[in-house]
Amino acid sequence: MLAIQIGYGNGKSEEMVFPLDDAGKSKIDALREEAEGGNEELTIRSSRSSVQKLPSCINGMEFDRQSQKELEFLNERFGHLTRAEQDILSAMLEMEEPETLKEIINLSYNLSNYELLRDVSDSGRIAAELLSRDKKIEVPEELWSMLDFERIRERYFDTHQGAYGPSGLVLKCEEKEFTQVYDRFLPDPGYEKDGLFLVHLYRMSGNKPLHYTISLPAEEEKQSMAKQALGIRDFSECRMNQYGGSLDELKGYLPLAKDVESLNQFAKLLKEQVLADGLQNVNRLMAALEAECSRSMEDAAMVAKNLSRYQIMEEMKSPDAYARFKMEQDGSVFATSICRNYLDWYGLGEELLKRDGVMMTAHGLVTCEDWCCERLPDEVVVTRLYSPLAGTIEDEEEYSSTLPALSLPGYEYDIKKAIQGDYIQGVRSGLAEYMDHQLLKQRVISMFPTVESYQYKLWGVLEVKSWGKLQPEEWEFIKDQWAGQAADGWGEGFEQREIDCGEGVSLYVHFYTGEMRIQTEQELKGIAKEQPEMQMGGMA
Repeated sequence: MLAIQIGYGNGKSEEMVFPLDDAGKSKIDALREEAEGGNEELTIRSSRSSVQKLPSCINGMEFDRQSQKELEFLNERFGHLTRAEQDILSAMLEMEEPETLKEIINLSYNLSNYELLRDVSDSGRIAAELLSRDKKIEVPEELWSMLDFERIRERYFDTHQGAYGPSGLVLKCEEKEFTQVYDRFLPDPGYEKDGLFLVHLYRMSGNKPLHYTISLPAEEEKQSMAKQALGIRDFSECRMNQYGGSLDELKGYLPLAKDVESLNQFAKLLKEQVLADGLQNVNRLMAALEAECSRSMEDAAMVAKNLSRYQIMEEMKSPDAYARFKMEQDGSVFATSICRNYLDWYGLGEELLKRDGVMMTAHGLVTCEDWCCERLPDEVVVTRLYSPLAGTIEDEEEYSSTLPALSLPGYEYDIKKAIQGDYIQGVRSGLAEYMDHQLLKQRVISMFPTVESYQYKLWGVLEVKSWGKLQPEEWEFIKDQWAGQAADGWGEGFEQREIDCGEGVSLYVHFYTGEMRIQTEQELKGIAKEQPEMQMGGMA
């Protein structure tokens, strides 16, 4: 909570509570204009806050547009701090005596550099704790009542920093490094420097979008604060998007089927056990997760718990490298020197990987005597995704017009020929190469665009080959990736490519349209009769 009164000269405004509404912002703009007109400085005259010591720090500060922005942010930041954390921050302000809002914001992101000792009424216990920290002297509990608390406290604070707050005694941990989170750009209000994952939660309340970010792992109180801010009882009532945090790079190595609770439990496991000694195991963890290709957070947790069972050859990162290793160093595969000139090393490597039961990952070759998860199936499944197609036709006089899908079937041969000559055909896995999810890249063999006529319309098609059937969450991810490629990736480049249709006519094909609805073959051909007049977006 944060409220201020601002003013210049002898006057001051009424109290304004953050977050400011439009009326409050208008009053501030009017006061600022008056102050500037009289060559006066607008300052914070008084304030109230849920952080007890904040008013003594900000009262008297200049109130300009930047400080208004920073105060708005501080108020939002307080909404992500528990009562105890706000009390710790209050004690920090008393110890550090910051002079700018920037310093205050940065202090709020370094709470872990300070420790709260609760129940200060037990002076004997506190005295014993201070002796242990200062002199490394451990006092038996039965002697606590005999300790000279005042003397011990004075000597401790001669060389250490600490301050009392509503929740107890706050001590500074001098050995911990201060991190400047806010420099030029304001950070996310829910970010914590010691958090592993930052999660964005959102839902619609009527026509109003509600947002909240939470850093994981998070204790129950933090989770309750998130639910209260979103007006929900369970996280299943909102949507989740994982981004940011010190281990954001793990996002593509975790199953797509996850929720806040399972991700939080995984984060706790990593922080307390797997990565308790630092981040040196992160590459090993990513390699093991990619190799196992787990589909549930429970399986991912099992991989993390058994990380020591995996062996990783970081220098070997492609099937052809594995084939050459087996041929030239291992000796388990033989071919004459003449035959070697004609070998498909990549294909041979893939077969050898299957034979030997090992997995190739972006972090190297992974071997394991006892895999945690089920191996990828040998069955190859082909699935076609359909989406509306549109085109722009241009004659030799450079007159252009938009063609809907109904007008495109006659150009199917020309479009397919252009796609066959496109660079993407030279990429072994097609558009799957550019997916930003390592686990799904293990399951998806290839993704290639094409076109197909169906019910008098020409459709954009993405042909997906996978090892076994994919799960709904995996299909949703692929659909999102295909929409992105159609709009801003491969499709953006292809639609700028001229397709010569003869007689001075050029065609430009748009795989992304205003009605980008992506469906499987069963979905399209099962609902086509019900929706014969489906509208197609076009590009002029």
